[in-house]
Amino acid sequence: MPDAIERQAPLYDILSLMIQHLLLDLDNTLYPASGRMDEGITRRMIDFVAQHLAVSPEEATRLRIKRLPVYSTTLEWLKVEHGLRDEEAYFHAVHPESEVEELQKDDQLRPYLQSLDLPMTLLTNSPVFHAERLLEFFNISDLFLGVFDITWHKGQGKPHPDAFRNTLEAVGYTVDQTLFVDDHLKYVRGYRAIGGQAALVDENGEHRAIASAEGYWYMQNIYGLKDLLTADGASRHQKNT
Repeated sequence: MPDAIERQAPLYDILSLMIQHLLLDLDNTLYPASGRMDEGITRRMIDFVAQHLAVSPEEATRLRIKRLPVYSTTLEWLKVEHGLRDEEAYFHAVHPESEVEELQKDDQLRPYLQSLDLPMTLLTNSPVFHAERLLEFFNISDLFLGVFDITWHKGQGKPHPDAFRNTLEAVGYTVDQTLFVDDHLKYVRGYRAIGGQAALVDENGEHRAIASAEGYWYMQNIYGLKDLLTADGASRHQKNT
């Protein structure tokens, strides 16, 4: 376990908020959404939906866009509305072993996360084998208190309140102590709804105005987090402009 976790975490003042723990998303948060991985995951999801529903990829895309706002994940939608039972078939279709070929090495990620000097936990709506595969690829597996995936939450992942609360309880932190970082507006809103502080990773600035209006921080990529964890930096990423 790295020194950053072994030592007592320092307290950063984020506009009078004392943060002692980071709850981090994985996909499109620890690596850029503009890379090949996001495109690959989405394409494989659409292919699976099309096959399961016996429709064209175009119709699968339309249906997914229409129904996904109601559910936490594509998987949950398929289970509830279309009788999907074989979760493992879905997981392995969407996350084949070859998916790591879509990633780009980032040798700065490990030292950067360590430099934050705060305990970190990973919360992902992907299966654990996907998470472990990516953490190993980036050489950051040992930096987290735990990895909590969609199966650990029995399919009820982010933004369900219990996905946040049960994860934090398992690692010994509270919502008040924890800053949640994610690239999905829906999931950030979910954490805010239970009283937590959150930061949106927004590579293209698409939701910057919404973040300001709704009261959470934003940054272009994970490398904005250290700056946010200072009083001066928080003012530059602040929730109200």
